[in-house]
Amino acid sequence: MYGEKIRMIREVRNFSQEYIADKLGIKQNSYSKIENNQTKLTTEMLQKIADVLQVSPLDIMNHQPAIINLQSNQGTQQAIGYIETFISSQKELVEKMIASKDQEITNLKSIVDNLLKQKKG
Repeated sequence: MYGEKIRMIREVRNFSQEYIADKLGIKQNSYSKIENNQTKLTTEMLQKIADVLQVSPLDIMNHQPAIINLQSNQGTQQAIGYIETFISSQKELVEKMIASKDQEITNLKSIVDNLLKQKKG
Protein backbone atom coordinates (compact mmCIF):
# COMPACT_ATOMS: atom_id res chain seq x y z
CA MET A 1 0.00 0.00 0.00
CA TYR A 2 2.85 2.39 0.77
CA GLY A 3 5.45 0.75 -1.46
CA GLU A 4 5.35 3.31 -4.25
CA LYS A 5 5.89 6.21 -1.88
CA ILE A 6 8.72 4.36 -0.14
CA ARG A 7 10.33 3.74 -3.53
CA MET A 8 10.01 7.40 -4.52
CA ILE A 9 11.62 8.58 -1.29
CA ARG A 10 14.39 5.97 -1.65
CA GLU A 11 15.09 7.15 -5.20
CA VAL A 12 15.14 10.80 -4.15
CA ARG A 13 17.69 9.84 -1.51
CA ASN A 14 19.64 7.98 -4.20
CA PHE A 15 19.66 4.82 -2.07
CA SER A 16 19.72 1.38 -3.65
CA GLN A 17 17.35 -1.36 -2.59
CA GLU A 18 20.41 -3.28 -1.42
CA TYR A 19 21.48 -0.41 0.83
CA ILE A 20 18.04 -0.12 2.45
CA ALA A 21 17.72 -3.89 2.85
CA ASP A 22 21.13 -4.02 4.52
CA LYS A 23 20.17 -1.26 6.95
CA LEU A 24 16.94 -3.11 7.74
CA GLY A 25 18.72 -6.43 8.18
CA ILE A 26 16.72 -8.15 5.46
CA LYS A 27 17.48 -9.49 1.98
CA GLN A 28 17.09 -7.28 -1.07
CA ASN A 29 14.31 -9.44 -2.51
CA SER A 30 12.35 -9.10 0.74
CA TYR A 31 12.74 -5.33 0.57
CA SER A 32 11.68 -5.36 -3.09
CA LYS A 33 8.44 -7.05 -2.03
CA ILE A 34 7.78 -4.12 0.32
CA GLU A 35 8.15 -1.60 -2.52
CA ASN A 36 5.94 -3.74 -4.75
CA ASN A 37 3.24 -3.99 -2.05
CA GLN A 38 3.63 -7.77 -1.88
CA THR A 39 4.39 -7.68 1.85
CA LYS A 40 2.18 -6.13 4.49
CA LEU A 41 4.17 -3.67 6.59
CA THR A 42 4.20 -3.97 10.34
CA THR A 43 4.32 -0.82 12.42
CA GLU A 44 7.83 -1.75 13.49
CA MET A 45 9.08 -2.22 9.90
CA LEU A 46 7.42 1.02 8.79
CA GLN A 47 9.26 2.85 11.57
CA LYS A 48 12.58 1.23 10.59
CA ILE A 49 12.12 2.16 6.92
CA ALA A 50 11.19 5.72 7.87
CA ASP A 51 14.32 5.96 10.03
CA VAL A 52 16.57 4.74 7.21
CA LEU A 53 14.90 7.11 4.72
CA GLN A 54 15.13 9.96 7.26
CA VAL A 55 11.40 10.77 7.16
CA SER A 56 8.58 10.21 9.59
CA PRO A 57 6.24 7.23 9.22
CA LEU A 58 3.46 9.77 8.61
CA ASP A 59 5.34 11.07 5.58
CA ILE A 60 5.09 7.56 4.14
CA MET A 61 1.51 6.89 5.21
CA ASN A 62 -0.29 10.08 4.22
CA HIS A 63 -1.21 11.14 0.72
CA GLN A 64 0.61 14.46 0.96
CA PRO A 65 4.08 14.98 -0.54
CA ALA A 66 6.84 14.28 1.95
CA ILE A 67 9.32 17.01 2.75
CA ILE A 68 12.80 15.70 2.05
CA ASN A 69 15.94 17.23 3.47
CA LEU A 70 18.59 16.56 0.83
CA GLN A 71 21.62 17.48 2.92
CA SER A 72 24.76 15.55 2.10
CA ASN A 73 26.74 13.94 4.90
CA GLN A 74 29.41 16.63 4.57
CA GLY A 75 26.83 19.40 4.83
CA THR A 76 28.10 21.05 1.65
CA GLN A 77 24.98 20.53 -0.39
CA GLN A 78 21.81 21.75 1.27
CA ALA A 79 18.39 21.69 -0.26
CA ILE A 80 14.90 21.08 0.92
CA GLY A 81 12.50 19.84 -1.69
CA TYR A 82 9.15 18.25 -2.05
CA ILE A 83 8.76 14.87 -3.65
CA GLU A 84 6.24 16.49 -5.95
CA THR A 85 9.13 18.19 -7.77
CA PHE A 86 10.27 14.74 -8.78
CA ILE A 87 6.84 13.58 -9.91
CA SER A 88 7.35 14.69 -13.50
CA SER A 89 9.71 11.76 -13.92
CA GLN A 90 7.16 9.53 -12.20
CA LYS A 91 4.20 10.26 -14.50
CA GLU A 92 3.04 6.63 -14.63
CA LEU A 93 2.96 6.43 -10.84
CA VAL A 94 0.98 9.67 -10.59
CA GLU A 95 -1.53 8.42 -13.16
CA LYS A 96 -1.99 5.19 -11.16
CA MET A 97 -2.53 7.18 -7.97
CA ILE A 98 -5.16 9.37 -9.68
CA ALA A 99 -6.94 6.34 -11.12
CA SER A 100 -6.94 4.76 -7.67
CA LYS A 101 -8.44 7.91 -6.14
CA ASP A 102 -11.08 8.07 -8.89
CA GLN A 103 -12.03 4.45 -8.20
CA GLU A 104 -12.18 5.15 -4.47
CA ILE A 105 -14.54 8.09 -5.09
CA THR A 106 -16.75 5.94 -7.30
CA ASN A 107 -16.88 3.21 -4.66
CA LEU A 108 -17.73 5.69 -1.90
CA LYS A 109 -20.50 7.24 -4.01
CA SER A 110 -21.95 3.79 -4.53
CA ILE A 111 -21.87 3.09 -0.80
CA VAL A 112 -23.58 6.41 -0.04
CA ASP A 113 -26.25 5.71 -2.68
CA ASN A 114 -26.93 2.27 -1.20
CA LEU A 115 -27.18 3.68 2.31
CA LEU A 116 -29.63 6.33 1.14
CA LYS A 117 -31.75 3.67 -0.59
CA GLN A 118 -31.77 1.56 2.57
CA LYS A 119 -32.80 4.54 4.67
CA LYS A 120 -35.71 5.35 2.32
CA GLY A 121 -36.83 1.73 2.07
